[in-house]
Amino acid sequence: MAAFRTRLMGIALAAALLGVPGFCAAAEPAAKRAAVCPICSKTLSDQTDYGTKAGHTLLRGATNTFFGWTEMILQPAQTAKEGGNVFTGLAKGLGQGLTRTLNGAAEVATFWTPKINQRYLTFSEDCPICMGRKTP
Repeated sequence: MAAFRTRLMGIALAAALLGVPGFCAAAEPAAKRAAVCPICSKTLSDQTDYGTKAGHTLLRGATNTFFGWTEMILQPAQTAKEGGNVFTGLAKGLGQGLTRTLNGAAEVATFWTPKINQRYLTFSEDCPICMGRKTP
């Protein structure tokens, strides 16, 4: 199991370093991406100090890694609720679950990184707690 996790982190880190399109979140102003949950709000805030940001990034990465599979339940349910095809929702859930899990593994591997060119390395902007919901 440890070898699998090591390979998974290596794949995620390699994808991030190679710049796979859509894998790394683009830097946006904090006002546009204010998150709902306390983990993401601390991680995405420009006013958070390095220690707090690193700790919350590790926590968000671990949460995304271990709970990415929940997208396979949530996406089909949301698609069916909107009147769509459940199988389309399942495929969407599989893709988003894999993306969430890989992004989480990459954040766990790189949570300690300092600012580079006045911004932090960010792989995701939400976690399973807030699931992309933003403050109004």
